[in-house]
Amino acid sequence: MRLSRPGYLAFTIMLLIVLVWLTAYPIAKHLPQGTFQDPLEKVYNGLNVLFTALAFGGVVVTLLFQAEESRIARREEVERSIFELFQTFTSLDFQHVKDSSFRCLLAAVKSRDYAEFLASRLFVVEQLALPGSSLPILRELDEDKRDKADEDIVHADRADRLMLDNMLNFFAMLAQRESSATVIKHCDFAYDWWRPVLWLLGQLQRERYLASSAIQTYCKNQLVVVTLEALDKVYGHAPLKTREEVWAYVTGHPKMVAFGLDGRFALR
Repeated sequence: MRLSRPGYLAFTIMLLIVLVWLTAYPIAKHLPQGTFQDPLEKVYNGLNVLFTALAFGGVVVTLLFQAEESRIARREEVERSIFELFQTFTSLDFQHVKDSSFRCLLAAVKSRDYAEFLASRLFVVEQLALPGSSLPILRELDEDKRDKADEDIVHADRADRLMLDNMLNFFAMLAQRESSATVIKHCDFAYDWWRPVLWLLGQLQRERYLASSAIQTYCKNQLVVVTLEALDKVYGHAPLKTREEVWAYVTGHPKMVAFGLDGRFALR
């Protein structure tokens, strides 16, 4: 039977203790008389020495096994995280969440007015109303909205924004997991697709937060940029440290240009 690493170390420690004990008496026989008053009795009782050493060895072995169990538990936790997150991300229900979320973000890319509206809705105060100029874009991005009345589109957009909240929460939970780096090595989660559109939204949200004392007073939820900074670090993206770096990245990203980025973002 093959021993595990802790088992091998435990066997080695016990064997070493027994060997030391077995050699102690012959060595003592050749030492000058009086070095040990009586090797077999009071001061140097062989059995006491052996059992004491074995007890100490048992403590060491216990610690080794505990360390091994912790390592195994950690590995199982990572594997469970990978499985759970992958199941969530690939489920049919979550596909609806992704589709609805990306529609909102694409509308924000195509319309700066809608983007400002979307960022405002991430706070409980100072929320903007849905701009009428964005209704044609919402119809363009979703076939189900094309024949709907304006009032119905408002309700449909609200449903999409609720899905965006779920998507933002998903990325926030991913960023906060200690095992994120290991999980991401196994499941990509298409972050490179989400990154530019999320940074656009996150930067607008941050600018609204910094510009409003009311928002700072009443809104304590974590900003989207905190999640993005954590995910960027895990994925190995260069950090976006300043406002200018963020907007240079957003407005210069080839995919954002292909999506039809509103030219007014370049004026920021």
